[in-house]
Amino acid sequence: MSSNLIPITINNRIFQVRATASILQACEEAAIDVPRFCYHEKLSVSGNCRMCLVEVEKSPKPVVSCAMPVSKNMVIYTDTPLVKKARESVLEFLLINHPLDCPVCDQAGECDLQDEALQYGADRGRFFEFKRSVEDKECGPIVKTIMTRCIHCTRCVRFSAEIAGQEVMGAFGRGQDTEIGTYIQSFIKTELSGNLVDLCPVGALTSKPYAFVARSWELQKVDSIDFFDGTCADIVIQTRKLSTPQYENGKIKHLSKEEIVRILPRFNGLYSDNWISDKTRYAFDGLRKQRLNSPMIYDRKNFSKTGNWTDVLFDFTNRLTRNVFQTWENSSTSMIEPARVAAIVESLVDVEGLYALNTALKLYGNTDIQYGNTKLNLNIDAPFFYNLNRTFESFETLNGLILIGSNSRFEASLLNTALRKHQISRALPYVTVGAFAALKVKQMHAGNNVNILLNILENKNSEFTKFYSLNQTAILVGVENFKSQSALLIQNLIRNLGKKFFVKTKNGTRLSLLHANVTSLAFANLGLNTGVRSVFHLTTADDKKINNLFVVQPQELNNKKWLSTSVYTHVIGLSTHKVSNLLCDHLLPIKTFYEKDGYLFNIEGRLRKFYKAVTAPLNTRSLESFFMTLCRVLSLPEDWAGNLNAFWFLENELPINNLIEKYIPDYFFNLLSYEEESFITKNTLFIPTVVNFYVTDMISQNSTTMGECSLFLNENTNF
Repeated sequence: MSSNLIPITINNRIFQVRATASILQACEEAAIDVPRFCYHEKLSVSGNCRMCLVEVEKSPKPVVSCAMPVSKNMVIYTDTPLVKKARESVLEFLLINHPLDCPVCDQAGECDLQDEALQYGADRGRFFEFKRSVEDKECGPIVKTIMTRCIHCTRCVRFSAEIAGQEVMGAFGRGQDTEIGTYIQSFIKTELSGNLVDLCPVGALTSKPYAFVARSWELQKVDSIDFFDGTCADIVIQTRKLSTPQYENGKIKHLSKEEIVRILPRFNGLYSDNWISDKTRYAFDGLRKQRLNSPMIYDRKNFSKTGNWTDVLFDFTNRLTRNVFQTWENSSTSMIEPARVAAIVESLVDVEGLYALNTALKLYGNTDIQYGNTKLNLNIDAPFFYNLNRTFESFETLNGLILIGSNSRFEASLLNTALRKHQISRALPYVTVGAFAALKVKQMHAGNNVNILLNILENKNSEFTKFYSLNQTAILVGVENFKSQSALLIQNLIRNLGKKFFVKTKNGTRLSLLHANVTSLAFANLGLNTGVRSVFHLTTADDKKINNLFVVQPQELNNKKWLSTSVYTHVIGLSTHKVSNLLCDHLLPIKTFYEKDGYLFNIEGRLRKFYKAVTAPLNTRSLESFFMTLCRVLSLPEDWAGNLNAFWFLENELPINNLIEKYIPDYFFNLLSYEEESFITKNTLFIPTVVNFYVTDMISQNSTTMGECSLFLNENTNF
């Protein structure tokens, strides 16, 4: 018998349980249900609802099981008449002031109070006074409050303080006048506010976007993963069928169509811990507005007309197979040159789509795919050059953390939550270098100047040097700063810093990279060109100017006028939504991640699969199917099925650990030294990595809920 297990007796049955467990946790391990309202496995214990009462031998009265630890040979009873009577009395007190509005409550069907009332509730009440009423609180654009329903479990209070880092909620008043709310009538300023709805065991906190939309028993569920940051947390997409025909121009468009109505977290101890960000939870309503449902054809006067895929493919065949007249810069003559193709990818592109795009370009003899209008430069020789290089669990073993050029709260919300948990439990020293961000952790901000890294390397800052030299200190670097004009300077300073304090452990390397976007992770893991050249000067390997350009998922906020038909003869946009400021010849509709199956790499290097939840509009295609069709039309040979299946075996594997254990990457640091003449600009500032957390891609830009959250963010600068 393990020394960590002790024997206890529950309902006359002997069980071996953890010595550190509470009575409620021991009952859960023994598959014995104990009702509760205030207890949550990810929050601290309050023990104030009293619904989890059990009888313990030699105890004069029932015991609060969530707050009582087990002891060796303890005898526990959960089904005695005394326990049943105690729970009935507790429930009667909770229902004294609870309104009888279950038919119109969005929590109906998922309400813990309803479930327990069915088992322990009485058929009549003994309270004949007026029920109390409580004024509703304003908590922002996500959470709807009906505080008369509140049973004072304090889950929301503990979540705000312990997980979200916003100590603005609490209980005030006494007895009959007790209320839950914010002390100074302040909004809940957190990107995790939607989790309050999941935590509330009654209908006191419900979802504003979901209010009166559907009932829980009407919904179908699809397990999938989040794609708005590199964590790739597990989620449940809930949909419902629309039986009403959908019409377009007087014709039936869909006889039956699925609609996403809600997204909830799905427990995964490796990534999410029951939480997801508000963007993951509510950005899906961006599918309903400004969707691109048919191919658009543009002329040089920016006049557009609706086309079809047959016309588009015919036009592609003509453009991409004929010779193109191209007038070269600094030349007075015109030359006849063959079609040359490149691509720019903005965001939200899966592994298969990116692979198909890359394969299609290879058939033209070019592999130039650029990640946005940036100079993102990553060493893609091995996975430890671009992955996190450690698991989420390994952060529990750290003695300190240095965060360089990253806003982890908005780039990887769940990772920041995990780091915050470790810091609180272990007093983890936390140093940040870069633009200041409210990470909701106790941080020592070293400054925003790149020169700080240089001082550390040259031992000019003894205070920080001592901290950096700790054995279990991790260096976490935000990849978004590798897009700046001083990307090479920042990269080389960081790599020299990693070399100076490099330690290889079983949990990973000291130096790790944090990606804010799944697309950049796919770029790195597929070994693609990461775009060190300007978008205005894309060329082929033999330095020939590109005359045909694919732009995948162009963003409204970033495009402006950087694409010009004077630079490229033919521009093809592939987008999920309409883009008003993109100068292109064709704009083609593609599917979103909600409308197809596919794969993504997360920040650990794991290949994770997402699943189709709803049917895409009729005229949309997936990115990979479009390029497969295009290559077949152009008679370009390729074994698509075999190649697309080649990387599927990597699902749920974590290759980084094996690579780290196999060898130390000595050549990781063999780039230009920070002492080189080209890196004289030592006063360079780090760039703010995320300007607006809620609006970062085509889906969230068209989301009504994210738009309201964005206005809320702008009005509350202390967010």
